[in-house]
Amino acid sequence: MQSALSPIFVEHEIDARATTRLVEYVPYSHRNERVAIGLLVTLPDGQVRAHLARSLRKVSAVDPSCHIEALREGVGRLAAELSREPDLLPLHLSGVGPVRLAPSEGFISFDSKDSYDRAVQWALDVAAEPVNPKTTRERMPISRLFLDMKQVFGAHGWLAKPGEGLGDHRIVPRYPLSVEEGLSLDFALQNGALHCLQTADFRHATHVAQRRTEVQAKALTLGLADQLSGAPQTQRIFVIAGVHEPEARRSIRVAERVADHVFAHESPQDMQTLLDLLAQAMGQPPLPVLSTG
Repeated sequence: MQSALSPIFVEHEIDARATTRLVEYVPYSHRNERVAIGLLVTLPDGQVRAHLARSLRKVSAVDPSCHIEALREGVGRLAAELSREPDLLPLHLSGVGPVRLAPSEGFISFDSKDSYDRAVQWALDVAAEPVNPKTTRERMPISRLFLDMKQVFGAHGWLAKPGEGLGDHRIVPRYPLSVEEGLSLDFALQNGALHCLQTADFRHATHVAQRRTEVQAKALTLGLADQLSGAPQTQRIFVIAGVHEPEARRSIRVAERVADHVFAHESPQDMQTLLDLLAQAMGQPPLPVLSTG
């Protein structure tokens, strides 16, 4: 399903960036069923690669008549066609046949074929692979930064209480942006615009590659927030701790590409700005920053 190896992998280009779009299957033009089945990746050299989920049982569930192997081959031909004629992209965005490309564009960054493969697989796991009801999907461990931020919001009385949601204009932790695709936000707040907040903690990180992959996955989720939330407007926020750690720099650049605001947890000024922004969204006066230790 993948096209020939791009020279970019051979050259080991540093911090290469590829744009991505979810590939969706829409079996019935007059109904709302649609399932994410894979990822279309456009490399910096213009080559387009198709990556489909290992299991497409979701497709069979909504359309038992679908021939899965023919579907895989069709998506492969779509990638080859867009590699040759990129101007055809708007045609596939507007909706031709059951295979559609999501209108929102995301991206991944990588510096080797291995890091590219990890980024793609993570994106497929969170967006396209079906959830096995008998098992629990592997999740990134809850970071200290997430707990720090939750403590700050709780101290201000801003966290949603049990039974409350976005409609109560409070901050909802671990908000499921799309249950079907397994995409979630660390924190979400809606008052007109949907404020989407993701965190990444590089302080004393022992699994740096895992942290970088986590940032890419969270950036993918932010990039899809407009499409998946249905909100009239979104504010995409990334908070990063350990910004002075060498391995955090690449992830900061990733966050800056997709987020409207990137804040350093170590900066009192940044945290004051963040709290002022959230307080204003909730119609409350700005509050002083509490120490997070």
